[in-house]
Amino acid sequence: MGDTVPVMVLGEPKKIELSNEPTRKQILRLLSDREMTATQISKRLGISKRSVIYHLQILLDAGLITLTKKRVNKYGIQEKFYRAAAAVLMGDFDKSSKRIKEETFESNRDIVMGFLCAKPCAQRISDEELDKLVESFTRMMQKVSKEDGKRGETRNQTKMAIYKETFRRLEKEEEMWRSILRRECKDGC
Repeated sequence: MGDTVPVMVLGEPKKIELSNEPTRKQILRLLSDREMTATQISKRLGISKRSVIYHLQILLDAGLITLTKKRVNKYGIQEKFYRAAAAVLMGDFDKSSKRIKEETFESNRDIVMGFLCAKPCAQRISDEELDKLVESFTRMMQKVSKEDGKRGETRNQTKMAIYKETFRRLEKEEEMWRSILRRECKDGC
């Protein structure tokens, strides 16, 4: 029965694939917030308990979740509680499949665009420039996650702390980011 760590970067392609299957991804998200039983997960996701147990066993075997406790409920039935091994799980970008790389890149594009829209830079950014920014964001975020995994108390706090530190480093260390953020406002984005 184990403890949850703030961040885990998965380096094994098989574990990266396992964690990105849609149902398992939902289960991991739930278990990163709190410990739950198969029955609780089943009710929350609206899928059969048998299906949840199948996915839990795969995640348990891969070390992506832990069994945190067992107890007998008031009806005499043994309940097993599970928790994600980390508040935030991410696959190593370079070891991910093409499909997962594309999904990660698309998700990170939204994060970078949101960040840029909140900045006073009003000059348009080309799609090519945006792709370069997303690539550097993705790599820096992974570096930040590996170097400093001690973040927030919850999954969302941890992710926000990682994003904040990633953007701080990018603005400080990468000329491409500084150049785009220094552009003068002209005719609007």
